[in-house]
Amino acid sequence: MNDRIRKQWERLGANDPYWAVLTNPENRDGNWNPADFFRTGEKQVVRLLSKFNKLGLELKFGSVLDFGCGVGRVSRALSERFDQVTAVDVSGSMLDEARKANQHIGNITFVHNPADDLSVIPEGSIDLVYTNMVLQHMPRTQQIVFIKEFCRILRPKGFFSMQTHAKNNLKSWQGWVQLLTGNAGFELINRFQHGRRSGMEMHTIPARTVMKALDHGNMNLIDVERLRRHSASVPIQYIAQKN
Repeated sequence: MNDRIRKQWERLGANDPYWAVLTNPENRDGNWNPADFFRTGEKQVVRLLSKFNKLGLELKFGSVLDFGCGVGRVSRALSERFDQVTAVDVSGSMLDEARKANQHIGNITFVHNPADDLSVIPEGSIDLVYTNMVLQHMPRTQQIVFIKEFCRILRPKGFFSMQTHAKNNLKSWQGWVQLLTGNAGFELINRFQHGRRSGMEMHTIPARTVMKALDHGNMNLIDVERLRRHSASVPIQYIAQKN
């Protein structure tokens, strides 16, 4: 993993891990109630499985990868449905909190992975790859690498659900600021809206680039959904199945 990105998330995990995962202004500086925080992960998984049901997709509940797991917000909810959860993050400090907060759960394996690939995960070993609000914090070249890695580790007929940011939202002033000034603008927006810098980066990846990586990975794209409008960029959820 890009050393700059790794250091950012080590710092965020050490200073305010729950807020770094869900950056609600009122919950910064340690003000997330853990029960409320983990409840958002449960709601997120319920929405995910409802989406699979609506699409008529038959999901196996054997092994799931939670990529960019943070403190295990979604991992905990996944553990109630899947036999085994592999929860991967670049930040050791995030994982320290994840293990502490989820020590009562026996079927989650938290894995520190500062590498620029997923070689820690065997090929064809995962039934579902899930990642949300993670890839957007990586430079585009790294996003492409990990998308291809998701394809590699999936079993035949396995699925991934992946969220990225496709482009700047040029219907908002925030989108123009970020387009013209990059991550300096992203931090300016955070200071304006939240009264502090986030310490994160934000990157986009065009849908055509994602689809090219899926073709390379022998994936069948099933659904593309534009999610709620983000102030500066446009989030997209992709659901695909390994052929």
